[in-house]
Formats: sequence, C-alpha cells, structure tokens
Amino acid sequence: MDLEKLLAKRELCINDNPPSCVATCPIHVDVKGFMEQVQNKNFEKAYNILEKRMPMSRVIARVCDHPCENVCVRKEKGGSISISEVEKAIVEYGFHKKKEGPSIPTNNRKIAIIGGGISGLTCALDLEKKGYLVTIYERSDRLGGRLNQLVGDILPQEVLVEEIESIKKTKIKVKMGIEISKANIGKLQSEYEAIYIGTGKWEAQLNIDEITLATEMEGVFVGGTIATKSDSIILSVSTGKIAANSIDRYVQKTSLTAYREKESSYETELEIDTSELIEENRIVPSSTIYSREEAIKEAERCLLCECAKCYKACPHLQYEKLMPKEYIRKIHHNERVILGDRYANITINSCMVCGLCKNVCPTGLDMAEIIRDTRRSMVEREKMPPSAHDFALKDMEFNRSEYFHLLRHEPGMGQSTFIFFPGCQLCSSYPQYVDKSYAYLMEILEGGVGLYLNCCGAPGEWAGRYDLFQASINKIYSDWESMGKPIIILACSTCYYIFENYIPDIEIISLWKIFNEKGLPNTTDNGRGKSLVVHDSCTARDYSHIYDSIRDIAYKLEYELIEPELTKKETQCCGYGGLAYFANREFSTYATDQRVQEKDGEYLAYCAMCRDLFVSRGKRTLHILDLIFGEDMEKLSMKKGPTLSERRNNRLKFKISILNKFWGEKLNLKEEYSDIDLIIDEHIKKLMEDRLILEADIKKVIGHSEENQNIFYNTENNHYLSFRRMLNVTYWVEYVKNGDSYKIITIYSHRMDVQGE
Repeated sequence: MDLEKLLAKRELCINDNPPSCVATCPIHVDVKGFMEQVQNKNFEKAYNILEKRMPMSRVIARVCDHPCENVCVRKEKGGSISISEVEKAIVEYGFHKKKEGPSIPTNNRKIAIIGGGISGLTCALDLEKKGYLVTIYERSDRLGGRLNQLVGDILPQEVLVEEIESIKKTKIKVKMGIEISKANIGKLQSEYEAIYIGTGKWEAQLNIDEITLATEMEGVFVGGTIATKSDSIILSVSTGKIAANSIDRYVQKTSLTAYREKESSYETELEIDTSELIEENRIVPSSTIYSREEAIKEAERCLLCECAKCYKACPHLQYEKLMPKEYIRKIHHNERVILGDRYANITINSCMVCGLCKNVCPTGLDMAEIIRDTRRSMVEREKMPPSAHDFALKDMEFNRSEYFHLLRHEPGMGQSTFIFFPGCQLCSSYPQYVDKSYAYLMEILEGGVGLYLNCCGAPGEWAGRYDLFQASINKIYSDWESMGKPIIILACSTCYYIFENYIPDIEIISLWKIFNEKGLPNTTDNGRGKSLVVHDSCTARDYSHIYDSIRDIAYKLEYELIEPELTKKETQCCGYGGLAYFANREFSTYATDQRVQEKDGEYLAYCAMCRDLFVSRGKRTLHILDLIFGEDMEKLSMKKGPTLSERRNNRLKFKISILNKFWGEKLNLKEEYSDIDLIIDEHIKKLMEDRLILEADIKKVIGHSEENQNIFYNTENNHYLSFRRMLNVTYWVEYVKNGDSYKIITIYSHRMDVQGE
C-alpha cells in the first residue's frame, strides 16, 4: 500500500480547519469552543476558553472590534452571530480568579518592551509566560495606552485597573516616565537580547517585515499601530503576540519565518452549506450587556461550524466515532507500525464501502477507495482475519460452481442478442420473480435472450481478495465471449457497478430501464396512490438511469413515493455492503436500524438484500418486483427473507427448476449428504444465522461422522457430538437421533484444527 499517497489523501479532509470566525480572528480565539459552552450554560468554561488566546480578556473582550463577525456564515440568515456581545457576557458572568499555579522558571534572557499600551502589554505577557525577564518602558505614568480612553459603560474603570494590577503582580518589571527614542534605543540594544517597540508612534521610518515584524535594526521588532496603520484593538493584540513569537525564535536562533502562514488572519478551507438553514434574527440586548438568558439564546444561533458531512451521513463513521483524518491515521498506524491489529481490523472490515462519504464530501475524499486498498494490502500481508469474509467468499465460490452457474441461449435459439444476468441474491430471495422476468424479457426483446446464472465477484472485491475477484471477472468475460458477446441485462445494481468498472468491454443495460421503456406486464396491480418510502441501493448512486427508472415504474403503477433525507446519489447503505453483514453483525444491524428508522411508513427497495434486511428489523418493505409481479402487497411487505441456508438452497432449486421449465433438462444435482433429515428448532436456526453455519454444513458433519463412526457419545443424556473440519473451519454438532432424523441440540464452529491419534 502506498502510505505516502494515503497520507496525502488525509489532507483532503477539511473538517479540522477552523470556522471562518476563528480563522479571521487575528489571534484565533476559539469562538466555536466558547459558543458551545455558552449553549451549555457554562460561562466559566467559556471564559477559560476565551482567555487561552485573549490576553487581558476582561478588557479586550469588551473593546474588541470583532472582524470575525464580518465572515460569520449566518450573515445572510438573520445576521452574523453577535460574537462581540456574547464575549462581553462571558467575561461578565464567567470570570473567576485562577488558582495560583507553579511558578514559571525563568531563562535569564532579558527583553525590553517600549510602550505599555495594548500591543506592548500583550507581547510582555506572552514572553513572560515563556520564561523571559521582561521590562516595560512607559513614558507616561500609567499602563494601558489607548485602553484608558475607552473607559465607560462598556469598559468599567475598575475592570481596567484590576487587569493592569494583575500584570504588575507578575515577574514583568515596569519603568514609568521613561521615554525611549531613536536616540537612546542603542543603550537598550546593548542591555537586552531583543526589543519590542509598541509606542503607537515612532519618530523614525522603520522597514517592517510583514510576517515577522522584524526591523532593519538587529533584534528590534515592532507592532501596534506602527505596524497595522489601523485603530483596530484586536490587530494591535495580534502584533504583540506575533512579535513575542518572533523574539522567542530570534533569541533561540531558530527560523523566524517557518510555519507562520496562518499566524494572523487567513481564509479557512472549511466549507459550510447554509442553503437549508432557517433564518433567525440576532438577539438584541435589553441593556448595555446581554443577560445570561440573552447570551445563551444568541449563542444557540451559532452553528458551531464544522464540515462533518461524511460523519453525519455515514453510520460506520458514527458507530466507530471516527472522523476521516483520525480513521486514516489509524489505517496508517495499522499498516506501518502494528502490522495488523485486531481492533483496527474489525473497524476496517466494518466499512460498507458504499461511497457515500465521497459524494457528500466537498473535496471528494473517498474512504471506500482507501478501505478497498487497505483490505487488499492486509490480504497481501496475510493480516486479513479469515473469519471476517470466509463465509461470503465460500458462498461466492458456490455461486460459481455447478450448483448455480448456468449459461444458456434462449430455448430453441443458437445465438443471443441479450443475456439476462439476474445475480445471486435475487435468485436467493425471489427465484419466482427471476423466472417471470426472464419470460417477460424473452417475450418483449428480439434476437434471443439467454440466461446466465453466476456471481459478479463483488464479495472478492469487498474482501480485498483480488485473486478470487479477478478469477471471477475472467470467467465472466470468457463466458460472455462464448455466447457471442451479447448485451447483458442486469437486475442487481452491485453487479452493474462491477461490470461498469471492471469489465467495460461488455455492453450492459439495467433490467429496470427495460421494464420502464418497454412497458410493464398486463397482470401488474395498481398501487392506487399508496405511499412508499423509496430506498436506493448504494451501488446505484452513480447510475441515475437506474434510480430514475425505479421511480418511473412506481409512478406508472400509481404509487406515491416519499424521498428520505439521504437519497439517490447520497443514499445510505442498508448495512450489507462491503460484507459488513459478515464482518461485524452488530454494526450491520445498527446501520440497518438507522436507515429504516429515518422515515415512517412502508419502504420500497430494488435490492434483495436491502429489502430482506429491512424486514428483518420489522420495517414493512416491498421489492420493486413485488409491485410488478406480486399479489397481496400487505402480506408481501412483511414476508421474511430466507435464511442463509435457504438462500443457498433456493439458488440450486432455481437452477434445477428453470432448466426443466425452459429447456426441458432434468438435473439431478445434490450436495454431499443432502438427503439427511434434520430437525431444527427456531432458536437453533437463529444460532446458525448468527454463527454463519448452513444446514448443508451440519449435514456434512453428521453424515461424515456417522459414516466414519467418528462420534462422541454422552451416556447421561444420549447426545451425540460430532465434528468435521472443512477447509479452514471446524464445525461441531450436538444432536440426538430421532428415528431416521437428527434433532440438533446445538452447533458451533472455530478455526482450530482438532488432531487425533
């Protein structure tokens, strides 16, 4: 796996970029963070967040000119958030004196600050926190500079005095009544390792570096209005912080310019969709400052901007509590460091690889592609847990075997213009509808319609088993060539995805498009305005002609369709995709529940697995073929899908029956020990589903053990216990004999190989 490419893709995720207000703020106050705390009615925590980035926060919050409000995404939806007013409320209601912490050790490096105004005090405070010995030279008899002119209703005198006094209690030295000019600054240069000029005015012209605020004078930096040429309070604060960083780098002899592109205001890459945002007007303060309740209401207008579109849409990310950047970091760690961790593997194998994340992501980050590559890498490194996909891969091999594989021209014809490829799952759930669909196709299409029973190989692709997947693709291609390269008619959208992406030479068409364009059978019932919630298959998201055809068919049958929030290109997976159903059943159920709980009412699906999973969770659901060929919709909407054993049996029975019906061929094909009669209670059937054990597996264990007398017998309860290893799984069956039948007591399996003497 190309890990550098993986890390590059990680940077496509923009969610950790700050909101526009934070990026625009010259000192990057965490507006989102303190707004969330105010929403939670916790003003003290909001104050803690505010003062992390804002020096003298009780003062600056009251007088800041707030350029952040100009870029608020709510600007056109009721007005920008009143960040200014909320900050004033925070310092009013959330201020609390901090407990004295450990004293910061000094580094004995001396720094001079010329000017005790806004920028000078900011620079001094930042440097003092870094351990520098700071001395402020102020020409007047008081600190604060312009702040003293702002005292009034918004900035009470006592608040400013308290903040100034708190500065004087630090290790910062203050020398009043001393004016430093161009004439005597040289003396300071000899005494101090660096100097900051924040006097508001300077008699000499200075060449100032826009990024570092360094001047042509060695070790001299400048800020405040001299640098900003502006009356902005917050810009002056910003220059003090930037200069403090530059001075620290200068003294430490590190790069003055490295990684400083986003130190001041910048444009964030975060994108926020406000198209569906409801307009809410700003809360107007009833007094000079918001009441607590007013501040909370105004904070509640804040969107707490984040992208998180993929997270909000994807059940897998929600279940794992992972954002893409963290997910990719976990994958990278799994690939490079721990080389296959059980917990990371479970996460990686639970992804439904449905592609929803890419479709909702503003930058097109495709986690499905990353997961496919990761699974393939795990297989190549022999770190893929066999149990994750073993059942599905064996089922795929069954579908490619003589028990299901079938290739025929239309009866009585030696060539095929078309060939119908219904897919394995439709034949498992609706063999009777596949039969009727084939008869319909032969009736309405000219040139011959052949029939092709096989698996498209999707389980191999999902599992990262590209050896098995490629073998499946090669077989399909050779079968297609042997039939004269006909147009293949596909019922399954997963098959459509596989053919479209991996066998582009083959011309394909959707069964649903044919139904829509050629007309429906005359026997089809009328929906009479019945409402159905339409669920799109995740593998159809890129094929509008498929989901549009489904809707057209439903409308023609006079059904009313309700669209869920996530639909068409942005449809949500049912919980089966990517083999999540086999790798992590708990998560698969979670995903299914999330989908069916989205809307009330009956659902309409056109994937057999989607339909069967929805019904298994109690959601009334019809398949599109129910609408076309079915009778008694009330009964059909709650008809349970077949068990895993029944799914396999249905495929074999379908092959046998359709060969006999259309070609007059009688096929006597049975699996090993298939004649054994089993008695299986409902709780055992549930165990079989949960543990992915088939009736065929149980019959093979009992038949082989009885034949070879490789059986344990319990004299206390007359139970028999037999086992058999098939491929890489050992199956155990406990049973009692009931005449010629075998009543199953319990079953289980594991991957250990039991050796006898």
